[in-house]
Amino acid sequence: MTTYLDNKLVSVKETGRNEDWVHKWIVEKPERLGIGPFEIIAQEVHHYKNKGGRLDILGYNRPTNTYYEIEVMLGECDADHGFRVLDYWARERTKNPNSLHFAVLVAENLQGRYKTVLETLPQFLPFICIELRTLQLTTATGENIVTCKSEVIAQPDDLVEQGGIVNIAEGKSIMPRDEDWWRQKENDKFVDTTKEMYEYCDKNVGPSRIDYTANSYISLKKGKRAWLPMWPRSDGFYIYLPDNSTGTLDEPSERFREWSKKMETIGIELSWSYKYNAGANPIGFNLPKTKMKDKLILEFLKDSYELA
Repeated sequence: MTTYLDNKLVSVKETGRNEDWVHKWIVEKPERLGIGPFEIIAQEVHHYKNKGGRLDILGYNRPTNTYYEIEVMLGECDADHGFRVLDYWARERTKNPNSLHFAVLVAENLQGRYKTVLETLPQFLPFICIELRTLQLTTATGENIVTCKSEVIAQPDDLVEQGGIVNIAEGKSIMPRDEDWWRQKENDKFVDTTKEMYEYCDKNVGPSRIDYTANSYISLKKGKRAWLPMWPRSDGFYIYLPDNSTGTLDEPSERFREWSKKMETIGIELSWSYKYNAGANPIGFNLPKTKMKDKLILEFLKDSYELA
């Protein structure tokens, strides 16, 4: 007989736990944050004598000589915590100027008043936003089991510096993410197709630059904005396009519905993926190379480029 468990999303406080519990959850297994492996080298790092000012968690990835200045808060993100993590990041950066540093803000709710700021900052600073969700499961005997899940809401595209990062531990240089890196990681066919799309869009859609620095996709950028990220697929790539900001997590925009009907005429199905890039590029679909220069695709790209 199958037993079903009731579950619901709750706040950490609703479970009777506090911020210290979240700290321990991170420290026990740092990979839970979803930003790669690193070790915890310090907690409650004091930056101001006798005036408070303590960095919650300091993480360090030795192979890449990268520090993570981590600030944790319960509830909706406020200006105090947002600025505080940048303050700690700047101070740790001064202490270790030859290392990479990322300010990491972990909060239960990043969708409030400062959502736009949090989404924009990673375009200019090494700033990572992580949203923490708490799920409470109730067993048949009435016991409550609490588990957490993290989701990276915003992060810089170029997490690896051009020119390479020196591996202090082994004295080696990590190859930067550039065109050659992608040809080794993926294949010539994918890279050549993205370059063809770049030249096509630059000529027919609007000025863009091709960017190779992300780990999982090659993108076309309009200024700092990755308006056309392209993920490898066997017959082309998967892309996400900007929308007009009228949709929500649960309800796609009218523009999405209109374009869905149009795309059906050429055999392409659109997906509303509001979680991708914090809702900035919510329209996703597979684009085969054979269709990437279709007149309707060009019209859609032009319309999306104007919204970026």
